[in-house]
Amino acid sequence: MSYNNIRTLTGTCERCHSTLQSVAELLILSCDARPIRTDTISSKSTFVQVSERIIASAKTIKTLMKSVINYVHMITTKSVEICEGLTELTSTVVTFMELCSHVSYICAISFKDCCQAIPGLVDRYSISLAGLEIKLSCNRLKKTRVDDLSPQLIIDLCSNISKHISVLTNICKSADEKVRDEGTRDQFKLCVKSVTCAAGCLIASIKTYKSHPSTRYHARFINFCDPVSTTAQALVTFATEEDFVGKEAVLSPEARDVQKSILAACMSIVSACIQLCRTVRELSYDLMTSHHKDKLRMCMDNVDRSSVQIHEILQRYHESEQSSHLNSTHSSDKGSNCDNNPTSAKGNNSPPRHLANLFREEFPEHGKSPESPPHEKFTQLLREQSPLASSNSGDLRQSEQNSGNVDGYSERGTRDSPEEMTIPGSPSSETSGHSAASR
Repeated sequence: MSYNNIRTLTGTCERCHSTLQSVAELLILSCDARPIRTDTISSKSTFVQVSERIIASAKTIKTLMKSVINYVHMITTKSVEICEGLTELTSTVVTFMELCSHVSYICAISFKDCCQAIPGLVDRYSISLAGLEIKLSCNRLKKTRVDDLSPQLIIDLCSNISKHISVLTNICKSADEKVRDEGTRDQFKLCVKSVTCAAGCLIASIKTYKSHPSTRYHARFINFCDPVSTTAQALVTFATEEDFVGKEAVLSPEARDVQKSILAACMSIVSACIQLCRTVRELSYDLMTSHHKDKLRMCMDNVDRSSVQIHEILQRYHESEQSSHLNSTHSSDKGSNCDNNPTSAKGNNSPPRHLANLFREEFPEHGKSPESPPHEKFTQLLREQSPLASSNSGDLRQSEQNSGNVDGYSERGTRDSPEEMTIPGSPSSETSGHSAASR
């Protein structure tokens, strides 16, 4: 494999790695209980619709991963196909994380004593993702060599920067109209102005370079990449302060357990994809060995196992929703004859609490889940797998051990049999309540 192909492949692996890690920190590791609003996820999206898309995305991830692994065995001749496969895989995994985060919120707020999230002036995820895209595009402009900086690549990167600057501008403009404090309104306007001015200088210098390609003009637009990235990140930091992003949902311990179980299984898949990017990057400098083959195989196994876990959790929740609805209907039909029945009074407000019981049985002494949430066990894993770290920092077995800990956490939540579940409002509880009322 030529040096240019190696450089292109390693650059793709690092970009994919950075994207997955940054989005995982925003959606999964933070355990932020908020709804996700994107072009594909709206406020009208139901649990069934999102669940079907999650299952379909998991299948697509497995297919893309198998395709990339097959190409890896021919890495010297299939570097272009590997880059395309990793890029498509990263895009699919980002969508998968958005769906899992949203469905975990839907499941969590359905429990009793939970309050929905309060929207703020700014959507935290949307503006953070726009800032991330601007940063990655500017970094790619800086790191790409003059020989590899084709006109089409320049157009794509400039279009991506302009697109997400427009997202920042629209979000800040909407927030500016709702802010009462005059000083805060001026701050939003000045932040937008600083980003657009820096981006205007960058675009103008790129147009000059396209008309007169030379080292001089190349160095000119490279100098304007940092101001655009810096001002965009400053705007994102300001706009995501607590006063502007609203309040996340207030969840009970049972609801928090269910949310974390979904996010933990999702993070296992993301971790496997990050490990795949890292392994491919290592292979670009080294030959295929048994050690690399074991890494690729374990990545695939981890995705298969975690996909099954997510499917089981969503299926159990859907069944509990249906059973709760049937029990509520049955209770309302008997309400006129059982006015003193405390169980029938619950009606449609009866939550699917049996999912929480799946996790509580493992901790009978304390009556709650461990104090250490699953997302903390992934933080060290992501830092060890950073492409900026040295090649010796982090070992696959350590990362697999961390993933195994969380997988074990999720698997414990799925061992209980349906017979052991206690669903409020069930026919058995109604019968006992009716007998007590009669006595």
